[in-house]
Amino acid sequence: MKMICINCPKGCELDVEKSGDEIKVTGHTCPKGEAYGRAELVNPTRMVTGLVRVAGMRKPLPVKTRTAIPKGKIDAALFAMHQATVQLPVKIGDVIIGDVAGTGVDIVATANM
Repeated sequence: MKMICINCPKGCELDVEKSGDEIKVTGHTCPKGEAYGRAELVNPTRMVTGLVRVAGMRKPLPVKTRTAIPKGKIDAALFAMHQATVQLPVKIGDVIIGDVAGTGVDIVATANM
């Protein structure tokens, strides 16, 4: 499987092959690239950003996942953000949605309002 590493701006072209339990990564120029290739093949994850409604305001609150979540849970996380409404005041890092989509990862505020 061919992929581009997204850990740094260099964007190494990786070739990741799985044979039985062994995973071989080539094309990386640093250890992060190798780790990314392995993780992307076994359990790809992504950070998710979005907006949440603020009660009584037109301007939404920007939010993100505290850490990356499995790609298969992104739609559920976005749906949870769409359904949520937050009360002010909110500070950066405040938990807006706990354990989004059963991932164990919180959605947190990325702005003070």
